[in-house]
Amino acid sequence: MRWVTVHRSNGVTEAEILKNMLESFGIPARVSAEAYGKVLGMTVDGLGVASLLVPANRAPEAQDILAEHFTAEA
Repeated sequence: MRWVTVHRSNGVTEAEILKNMLESFGIPARVSAEAYGKVLGMTVDGLGVASLLVPANRAPEAQDILAEHFTAEA
């Protein structure tokens, strides 16, 4: 199964929340993040960015759900 990124966030917490939301809709999801960012608990020059991944065939559905139920704060 090929996994693709549907969202990037500045930390694991947001990505984990979105992962759980997608899973509640029946979409398998996982979070990929650098260990360095987890240790620091912050993002520095791209370190700490977390990627939310879903199976490629479910990406359009996941993106629709994220667009409808999630608004990133500035």
